Amino acid sequence: MAMTNSSSREDYIKDIKRDYARACHNKDKKTKTTILDEAIKRTGLHRKYLITMLGSYQRARPDVFGIHDRRGRKPKYSSPDFMSALLICWRAANQSCAENLTPYLPELIPQLKRCNELRVDDEVQALLLKVSISTIARRLKKHQTKDRIPLSTTRPSKLLKSQVAVRRGRWDESSPGSLETDTVAHCGDLNAGTFIHSYNFVDIASSWSEQIAVMSIGERETVAAISLIRTRLPFEVVAIDSDNGGEFINYHLHKYCKNENINFTRSRPYKKNDNAHIEQKNNSAIRKIVGYSRYDTKEQLTLMNKLYQGPLRLYLNYCQPTRKRKLKTIDVKTGKVTKAYFEAKTPYQRITDSQTIDQQAKQMLQFEYNKLNPVQLLAEIQAILDELYKTLR
Repeated sequence: MAMTNSSSREDYIKDIKRDYARACHNKDKKTKTTILDEAIKRTGLHRKYLITMLGSYQRARPDVFGIHDRRGRKPKYSSPDFMSALLICWRAANQSCAENLTPYLPELIPQLKRCNELRVDDEVQALLLKVSISTIARRLKKHQTKDRIPLSTTRPSKLLKSQVAVRRGRWDESSPGSLETDTVAHCGDLNAGTFIHSYNFVDIASSWSEQIAVMSIGERETVAAISLIRTRLPFEVVAIDSDNGGEFINYHLHKYCKNENINFTRSRPYKKNDNAHIEQKNNSAIRKIVGYSRYDTKEQLTLMNKLYQGPLRLYLNYCQPTRKRKLKTIDVKTGKVTKAYFEAKTPYQRITDSQTIDQQAKQMLQFEYNKLNPVQLLAEIQAILDELYKTLR
């Protein structure tokens, strides 16, 4: 007959918890079943509820009868040595997400050890090389910060829209040379007066990016910026795609691209996803670096260009891993979107893997890469940023 008094049921459950915990530890299924069947008869409670109640004793008292709760992440990934080494690698990778950092660790760790920036024993190094993406994401979660949303200063242009074709469909990502471009305004919270703009360029196939700062974004300044960027790239530019801003859709740039045999296209108006590559790079290569303050002096312009053409350029293209999407599928019934990605690589790695880049250019890139120290580059970036921040009023 089932018990009707609640206090009697609680006392009975407390009495059998120890026996149930011992049976769980010994993996004695027959004893567990007997205890549960008897408890159901005497208490009148549901079997699943009893399992939860009896199992709580084992979780609350892992020391009883040598019982240990084996759930949760492994203690070895919580050790100070592992976390210290992981944070060094994460900061050397400019706080990349776990999906980008994990496949980059096999190349990053030897590079940091060669530069004497990372000192770890074989055991910790082995843990770093086999740790999963989800574990890294959990361990780094409390160290991450969020960014604010900036103002937009894009002004649509009505000129030449009929002559500049709208790009449709996916990019041909088989070889480097196709660029997306955009401008980033450093106006702070006030979109008025004269202030600095950053031109941003990203190659679709390799994710190689270049930046340059200018005081204004006129038509001639845009052509000059593109001409300078082309001298820095390790490949020939074959196509440029921009938004519908007046700094790009104008006669000067249209004529320049026509004379240089560069395919010039534009995105659809008010469709940011058409420029997804450059929009992402605006955040990771500019906003996360120089921030959201207002910059409007010649001194600040000099410092920003020193940063863009120096340590930041080297770090982003040689030491910053990124992921590229392999495929995207949409379930027509549920609307669920599934994406798959290639393994994260740096732009430098993609350039050296490309079959369209000549061997001499690859050797020059490799020679430059072997001289780089990621931690030192980050220190140089921070030093220039400290000078830049001191100029803020």
